[in-house]
Amino acid sequence: MPYAANALSVKIADQLTEMISKRRFQPGDKLPNELELAEELQVSRTTLREALRILSTRGLVEVRRGIGSFVTESKSIHADYDLLKIQNTNVTTKELYEMRLMFEPQAAYYACLRASDEELETIFRYGELDEQMILRRDPLWDESEQKFHNSIASATHNQFITALLPIFNRAIHAGVILANESPEVSEMTLHDHRLVMDYLRDRNPEGAKTAMYLHIINTMRAFHIPLD
Repeated sequence: MPYAANALSVKIADQLTEMISKRRFQPGDKLPNELELAEELQVSRTTLREALRILSTRGLVEVRRGIGSFVTESKSIHADYDLLKIQNTNVTTKELYEMRLMFEPQAAYYACLRASDEELETIFRYGELDEQMILRRDPLWDESEQKFHNSIASATHNQFITALLPIFNRAIHAGVILANESPEVSEMTLHDHRLVMDYLRDRNPEGAKTAMYLHIINTMRAFHIPLD
């Protein structure tokens, strides 16, 4: 089964991709050991291992058990670096939400079709956590909101969608900042998330797609983001 990367491991994978693209590590080079690399990147070894699995899936790194991780001669490195540059592009909130509208409804559709029972339980767990955070206006609502949407995107088992998670998270972060100023948006978010989860629970892909589409449209309208 394709990896289910979280946002942090994707971010670390992107940092390593940039290091490779800038020739800090040459094809055939062995990467520093896990402890040294994890300390440099300021992440846990578990997160680093997940990032290396992502790079292995992208064809950038070969992980040799008991020996280490080695940079491969990959023709895809420039494409991966181009995607990283896209993620770091300065864009407006309107553009971020338009991007979500283009991708996330379809992501909900495929997650409904492809998610394992365990992955659905993860989505529901993050959905419930997010609901608790919203109800008590917790400052970590940003983080739980990202986990909920990221778990749906990861359940598509589509590497391109997974690679876009940092962009989704930028849009979510901007939305939470705005929503904190509007109790009405919080209530709407609770309703919309419950509807998405209901359709996922019923394994109804068209329903999940429509519910996610309406969620993003509702949010854009609440924030007065033009739909044209």
